[in-house]
This record gives sequence, C-alpha cells and structure tokens, in this order.
Amino acid sequence: MDKSTAKELLSFHSSRNSDIHNPKWENGFLGSLRPFSGELHKENFVEVMECLKALKDEFSASMIEKDIAADVIAIIHLTRAWAAPDGMLGGNGLLTEEQTKHLLAWVDIIESCFMYLLDDDVEEAFSDYEAYLNDEYF
Repeated sequence: MDKSTAKELLSFHSSRNSDIHNPKWENGFLGSLRPFSGELHKENFVEVMECLKALKDEFSASMIEKDIAADVIAIIHLTRAWAAPDGMLGGNGLLTEEQTKHLLAWVDIIESCFMYLLDDDVEEAFSDYEAYLNDEYF
C-alpha cells in the first residue's frame, strides 16, 4: 500500500473524510460502529494497522501531518468513548462482552503501535498486532 492510499483509508476509517457518500466512509472502522449492525469487522482493524505500516516513516519525521495524527486519535478516542459503559454502544447494550473485549483490544493495539512509532521503535510497534494475528494476544 502506498502512502497516499494509506492516508486516504485512514481518513475514511476515522470518519474524517468529507466524502460521506463513499461506501468506505460508512463501512470503515468508526463508520461501521454507527449505526452498529451487531457485527464487528476485523478487516477494518487489519486495514488500519496496514495503513500504519505503510506510513511508519511518517512518524519518524520531526513534524507529523496533522491529519494522520487526528485520524489515528479519532479512531482510538471515539471507539473507547462509544464502547464505555455509558457510551452509545456500551450504554445501550449493543455490544456483547466478547465484542467489547475485541474492540478495546483493537484500539489498545492501535494506540500502542502509534506510541511506538512516535518513539521510532518500528519493530516493537507491530509486535502486539502480530501477536493478535497469531492468536497470541489474549
């Protein structure tokens, strides 16, 4: 995946892209949570992580594009807020315990990756992601 594609995909996953008629906006990471259909889409998590891989060099720069950081933070913050016991998903009983576990694991992995990338530790940045893919995370 090239950097331009990764940036665009992140903007759809964060629901920050202005093209709200694009199916990727509605079916992306955050878009698929509102309204919630009852199903989580692991492929959205995987695509967000692959975007971070494609953009890993961007995080080593002395200045990071605001939109990249805002997209990642939106995914982390809004997911946690919505899944919280008083959030729109958690508070309305829309998530099962298992779904909550996976959704929060995904944002923990995204957040950890983001922090390690900011610290120039690319190897460690994706270790939790690899463990998750290998069923070694939980």
